[in-house]
Amino acid sequence: MDSFKVVLEGPAPWGFRLQGGKDFNVPLSISRLTPGGKAAQAGVAVGDWVLSIDGENAGSLTHIEAQNKIRACGERLSLGLSRAQPAQSKPQKALAPAADPPRYTFAPSTSLNKTARPFGAPLPADSAPQQNGCRPLTNSRSDRWSQMPASSG
Repeated sequence: MDSFKVVLEGPAPWGFRLQGGKDFNVPLSISRLTPGGKAAQAGVAVGDWVLSIDGENAGSLTHIEAQNKIRACGERLSLGLSRAQPAQSKPQKALAPAADPPRYTFAPSTSLNKTARPFGAPLPADSAPQQNGCRPLTNSRSDRWSQMPASSG
């Protein structure tokens, strides 16, 4: 890990969001940067660990203590940061595709969706269910009212 120091000239906003702290059992780190903000212009990156704030060790600070320390800085904020170096790995070989990709066959179903119709389309007259000589109500309001018996109330 490389450690370095950044000095941001104020006033706030500094252009970064802090996460973690002693109370979370997670090191203080930079979770977000404002594009073009002071921190981004100074080379701060998301994921950088905050080692010190104005020369004070940040490892023992709770999240709120770190925020208050940053607020108290006024016109100049000095941060000690640490950044993990990108892992230098060996180039990997390209993975070969599986010998035979799985093949799927689907038999068409004759019992469902014999005739494609949009939702809400009326059924053809010969296939409409007939029970006790009644036909189903349609979707229009006027048809619904005309099919209902008048109330005698």
